[in-house]
Amino acid sequence: MIEGEPFERPINVSIYFSELLSKKVTVNGKKIGRLHDLIIIETLRCPEVTHFVVQRPGKPLLVVPWDKIISIHNTTIEISPESLNLCEQSPGDDDIFLQQFILNKKVIDLEDHEIRQVNDLHLIINMFNKLLVFEVDFSKMAYLRRYRFRWLAEFIQSGSDEERTLVPWTDIQLLPPATGEEKRRFNIKTLKDKLSRMHPVDIAEIIEDMDQEQRAMVFSELDTSTASDTLEEIAPIIQREIVSVLTREKAIAVIGEMTPGQAAVVLEGVPFQEARDILDTMNPDKAKKVRSILEKSEENILDYTTTRFIMLPPDAEVKTVRDEYARLARDKDVIMYLYIVDDSDILRGIVDIKELLQAEDQDTLIDIMVYEMITLTTESTLKDAAEEFTRYDFRALPVVDPDGKIIGVVPYRDIMKIRHHPVE
Repeated sequence: MIEGEPFERPINVSIYFSELLSKKVTVNGKKIGRLHDLIIIETLRCPEVTHFVVQRPGKPLLVVPWDKIISIHNTTIEISPESLNLCEQSPGDDDIFLQQFILNKKVIDLEDHEIRQVNDLHLIINMFNKLLVFEVDFSKMAYLRRYRFRWLAEFIQSGSDEERTLVPWTDIQLLPPATGEEKRRFNIKTLKDKLSRMHPVDIAEIIEDMDQEQRAMVFSELDTSTASDTLEEIAPIIQREIVSVLTREKAIAVIGEMTPGQAAVVLEGVPFQEARDILDTMNPDKAKKVRSILEKSEENILDYTTTRFIMLPPDAEVKTVRDEYARLARDKDVIMYLYIVDDSDILRGIVDIKELLQAEDQDTLIDIMVYEMITLTTESTLKDAAEEFTRYDFRALPVVDPDGKIIGVVPYRDIMKIRHHPVE
């Protein structure tokens, strides 16, 4: 090859980034170092590789432009001879390194709406002789390949029907990085634009999988309407965390977009002073409704119990109870559970009506009852009941006194109707 003669690289050649890393770099066939990283620039569709970073023993790094790469072989990368003098320099402060900023990092898979880890990157040389980051590989095979267990990856792959998980770069989105130095290079606008096109339920699932710092950064960039709809879909414990790190103005705007019922749910977990400040700046009519819901949530659960439920002794036979069920259930408010008590009305167990119908005739209730029970106490509040119903999905909950005596039963519909119905 004549020095200075343009090199025509083959088009549509592909290679994995893991196969390039640590590959020997040569000049005129003589080894001078190994590939340390690639420098990229962001383009409209796929990142473009602009430089190869070469690590040399005891010498400064070489930052070699892509157009000075002569060839890439199975074991070596050949660079042009003039690169030795021209490229002996430190990378720039704004350079984006492929390994440092993308490999092994978590990204959003925009197609599946989940956060996944980048195990490898698939590069191609296109028809314009540009080296592009074309696809992201999330597979376990990619992880093995990165750590030089390619033979094991190929062996596992050969015995599996699972295809390698390759996702186009256009279908992934980087997450905000952890350090301040890396954040300076992160394009938050791109993330904001992509999230704004997603459904709030999908955004909520993604945000829940982020770490605390990422949640704060991403959520603060959402427009008020999207942020409000998304916050309603997020788990309560994370809702409180997000509200606590938002600016006061953003928190007021987001909660102000919610229904009174949902605003009350969020503000229940916010410190009193902060919740009061937010309410004081909300629309007066809506704030009044939210305060009413919050006050009601502290009401004692005894105000919502019913004594019209079925109590039976442990030794009652299944067949007898089934035969008598229509009579036992008449005029009762709660009929889907049987509450098993002793002579002192101490709650000993619960039988679901389904278990009663499926049991053997000769069984007794003590044979089929559940001993481990979720109960409320005489000190429980409406809020406590709602949290237990949300957590366990029961249709009713018993209330017991300090001695375990059953005082009453709280139906799901009575509590959750109050909790979710906006106060007029």
